[in-house]
Amino acid sequence: MHASRRFLLRAAALVVVSVFSTEAAADGLAPELELGLKSLRAGELARLEKALGPLSEQPLYRADLTVDVTNRKVVGRIALTWTVKGEALDEVYLRTTPNAAHTEAVMLLNAAVNGQAAVLEHPDATLWRVKLATEAVAGTTVQLEVQLQAKVPSIAPGEEVADHGAFSASADFVSLVGVLPMVPPVKANGELFAPPTGMGDLSAFAPSSFMVSVSAPRGFVVVMPGVALGEVPEPNARVRFTNAIVGSRDFPVFVAKGLEKLSASAGDVSVEAWGTKGQASTKAVLDHAVFAVKELNKRLGPYPFTTLRIVEAPLAKGAGGMEFPGLVTVASSLVSGGADPLAALGLGGLVSDPAMLAMVGPMLKDLLRSSLEFTVLHEVAHQYFACLVGSDAVDEPVADEPLTQHTALLLLEWRRGKKAANEVREGQVKMAYQLWRMLGGRDSKANRPTGEFASTTQYAGIVYGKAPLLFDAQRKLVGEETWEKTLRAYVEQNRYRWVSSKTLTEVAAKSAPGHAKQLEGLRKRWLEELHGDEDIGQLNLADVLGGSGAVPQGTQLDAESLKLIEELMRQLGGE
Repeated sequence: MHASRRFLLRAAALVVVSVFSTEAAADGLAPELELGLKSLRAGELARLEKALGPLSEQPLYRADLTVDVTNRKVVGRIALTWTVKGEALDEVYLRTTPNAAHTEAVMLLNAAVNGQAAVLEHPDATLWRVKLATEAVAGTTVQLEVQLQAKVPSIAPGEEVADHGAFSASADFVSLVGVLPMVPPVKANGELFAPPTGMGDLSAFAPSSFMVSVSAPRGFVVVMPGVALGEVPEPNARVRFTNAIVGSRDFPVFVAKGLEKLSASAGDVSVEAWGTKGQASTKAVLDHAVFAVKELNKRLGPYPFTTLRIVEAPLAKGAGGMEFPGLVTVASSLVSGGADPLAALGLGGLVSDPAMLAMVGPMLKDLLRSSLEFTVLHEVAHQYFACLVGSDAVDEPVADEPLTQHTALLLLEWRRGKKAANEVREGQVKMAYQLWRMLGGRDSKANRPTGEFASTTQYAGIVYGKAPLLFDAQRKLVGEETWEKTLRAYVEQNRYRWVSSKTLTEVAAKSAPGHAKQLEGLRKRWLEELHGDEDIGQLNLADVLGGSGAVPQGTQLDAESLKLIEELMRQLGGE
């Protein structure tokens, strides 16, 4: 084993471990897995293995990365070890998800399989194919290694970017979402999972184990999911950080300067909020997250990990946050209170004209007071829906996003009462649909692939605005107690597994068999059919602005305001 492949970990004491070691411990587990198990709460390994089989046969990703912040470069080596199941393999595919938005952001080189050089092909921007010299039959353990070189795009305030800044760099914050190449699952039709351009939901990847070591300049911290195994000084004024996690569908990396950590306990789960030093709202973010973890753990079943981290990130294009197992991000604009007033509706970045923002802003003033709380609750709810219970983020985004939105509303209800939850339902969730319609968009089918939506604004109005109200209707039909039991059963039955947009309705039908036909009818009505105007209603801009005090009641909008509205409608693009 080459010394250059070794790095130091500091847990309780200094330990030497090789990223690419395949030596098993006395009980049959690799050292990386033994360390990664510290990321799971008591009893979780049994639930994980019940769903997926022995941990030793699940995919294990190991990475050793070096980040050059000044030049926005990342270099390193990735090793993947897994046991072949099902049909024999003669090739392996890897996805480099940042390349969906930045064609050549991540490049792979020098592939090796079981220590022997292998042919590496690059069929498209995000897909890489490694040829196996010898066919790997079921039960065979295969180790694949590749070198990685990445160039991280710069991001400037207000810059239009396709992935909301998920893979981007500034002078003091480097976001490396999707930096690790991963094996995509094969869909029922034989296609490989393709990453969404926005990269906010990579829930399709199989639960795996990760041990990742990242070297960063001194003065920066590296925030990652899982158990933090240590920080070790290196030559040339650098520090190496190492984390490990088991049972995760993804592993983002954030390298930042100027963040401070606040922490609190949610039972035996440690919740950390990483925010800008001196930012008063970081404490509020922490409080919201602690409440959500406690409540979801009680009502939906055990949260899987010992630690949840919430990281303030400079997201772009109006994104409020992003979710990953064991870690979520929340937009700096929301934390600081300087958010685009449309960001709370999932419509951020839609309007750039200050005059238009000034006109729309008063209409949304009240709902924005709760936008930070609602965003944190939404992102923590994603820990269960998409992260724990997996679904296809590209072909069926309605399998997790509307349910997450509904769960965030439930969390508000459980915390502040039905009146407070309904105010957000009316002012944020329904408003997203109503604003889309008011500005020229049309109602449309919610259950369709992300690529079939004409714009992010249409997606927000239909998927975040209309579709979540399905679950309000189903809850009303079966009753609150039965509905909560349904949600718990849904999580318990599908933990670490894969679901479709029909699965929750099927679970609800088993919980309330007398309402099975009506439950399916509601699913079709809200996800497959066009009843948004009838079920939600529309807004009239002049009436809304008049009622908000932006213009006197009954006053017609002047020519300049109408011109701004026409410009806004052009930005929307319609269908």
